[in-house]
Amino acid sequence: MDRPDPSAAASRASSAASRKRRVAVAARPALFCEILALKLADEPDIEVTGQAHGEDELRALVTRGRPDVLLFDYEGLGPGAELAIRRLRRSSRATRVLVLATRSSEETLERVLHSGAAGLVGKGQPFATLVRAIHAVAAGELWANRVAAAHVVEHLAAPAGAGQPDERLTRREWQIVEAVGQGIRNKEIGKRLTISEKTVKSHLNNIFRKLRVDNRFAVGLYSLDRDRERA
Repeated sequence: MDRPDPSAAASRASSAASRKRRVAVAARPALFCEILALKLADEPDIEVTGQAHGEDELRALVTRGRPDVLLFDYEGLGPGAELAIRRLRRSSRATRVLVLATRSSEETLERVLHSGAAGLVGKGQPFATLVRAIHAVAAGELWANRVAAAHVVEHLAAPAGAGQPDERLTRREWQIVEAVGQGIRNKEIGKRLTISEKTVKSHLNNIFRKLRVDNRFAVGLYSLDRDRERA
């Protein structure tokens, strides 16, 4: 029997780690969309899979190309952006939606996250920030302005007067909080931690109670905010 070649395995691992992120761009006007796509195509670890200027062609682009990340122009694609994001997420669950918005307030952030987006980058941010956000979202993380994220967590938390969150989480609960912050689903969390999906749900209920929140979005944003405080 042939022995596995360690150098070949290392090469495959290196190749997987360096795989280009496939990115589709949906923005208006067309000139802005084209310039953004060209700029991203210059990045050595990003492959632009296509451009779209409306929801119909965007749906076809996402369904056909299955990009890792879709850049979605919140203002450029007109009213009903949240509904469009929901429909796109249903058509391609593997594609993560990163919203570009002029208004990057906590109100806008909360709306797009509830719609299924994985993050929001303000249009006033440097291009390098957008590139970092693309890689973070493609890796399963959430991306949001730290201050806005903190406000969203407060808004999604229990009613005023309920007291401060009880941060005395167990080690296992912190592991689950971090996994939720990376966008990992319950079934995959269970596999990673070698526990059942039912046990993951039980831990999540305890986490909701201790952090005084009632949904995964708030837990994910709490994890994101905590990570950035420690950075």
